[in-house]
Amino acid sequence: MGNTLTAPYKSVKKRPTYAELPEPVQGYPSCADYFNSLQAASSDGKDQLGTLNHLTKDRTAEAAKEILLGEGIALDAPLNLFAADSQAFGGRQPCRHQVLSVGEVGREDALHFNTQASSQWDGLRHFGIRAGKRWYNGVSAEELAASEILGTQVWTERGGIVGRGVLVDFLSWAEGRGETVEVNTGRAITLDDVLAILKHQKTTVKPGDVLLFRTGWLRWYRTTPQESRHNLLCIAHDPGTHSFIGLAAHRDFLAWLWDNEISAVAADSVAFESTPPPETGGWLHDHLLGALGMPIGELWNLEELAERCKEQKRFTFFLSSTPLHVPGGVASPANAVAIL
Repeated sequence: MGNTLTAPYKSVKKRPTYAELPEPVQGYPSCADYFNSLQAASSDGKDQLGTLNHLTKDRTAEAAKEILLGEGIALDAPLNLFAADSQAFGGRQPCRHQVLSVGEVGREDALHFNTQASSQWDGLRHFGIRAGKRWYNGVSAEELAASEILGTQVWTERGGIVGRGVLVDFLSWAEGRGETVEVNTGRAITLDDVLAILKHQKTTVKPGDVLLFRTGWLRWYRTTPQESRHNLLCIAHDPGTHSFIGLAAHRDFLAWLWDNEISAVAADSVAFESTPPPETGGWLHDHLLGALGMPIGELWNLEELAERCKEQKRFTFFLSSTPLHVPGGVASPANAVAIL
């Protein structure tokens, strides 16, 4: 049930604001009906791209103008990132890499890994709306089990996630204001923070943009001695009960993303959203993946990119990301590069 976007989408009706979106599940405005009505919708009328519909060919072509230096910066951490601390994250097994001999001088290798154990995109099969027990566009568990619907192959078949990237460097902004950023205390980055950062960076977002948020969590993880990490992540807290820095699960942030036609979001933090989430209002995962169909990136390596952006005093770039072509895929390594 592929859904390849072959042309800039054309609405058959006015694009609703976030406040105007219907709520098939109370409290969760959904864009599915709107995208189902577009010419880009698949023949069965069931959109599978969500907010990637915003990332049109015209916008990708325009994003190429961001390439001024021809310098590529890889944004993926190693696949074995959590090899020493896998029990802290639900027991996700680290990547197993086996080198195989083929004759005397030939070599092949085999990989086995959990897509959540390093830099990744969360696909639309990863989380639905828990309150309604449905995935994006009303897809049921039975539909997921019986088909490849909402799989990450839909992204790959459309040519990946390629367009204008924007770095929102919270860490540099906060430290510049004198804040000691504690990345394991549930610090919630609000919309007010985001707008202040963009103003400080003199950065303007455009329709179709992919936003990358640097929180500092991955820097902390990769620069902290293993024993100290283990004591905090595996001993001081039970697995799954940590308080991680991330974006605030607030309705105003969701409205801002939709109303500005943001295509996808990613961060260098564990869950994108701050954890634990608020007692009311739900997780960003439910709102973004389940209601808006917006890809979520986690654990992206943004350190080198941040340094180069600060040096260039420019926080926009051409972004290319090609998820693995796995039919029915739930998530994928980002395979992302920023080109300045």
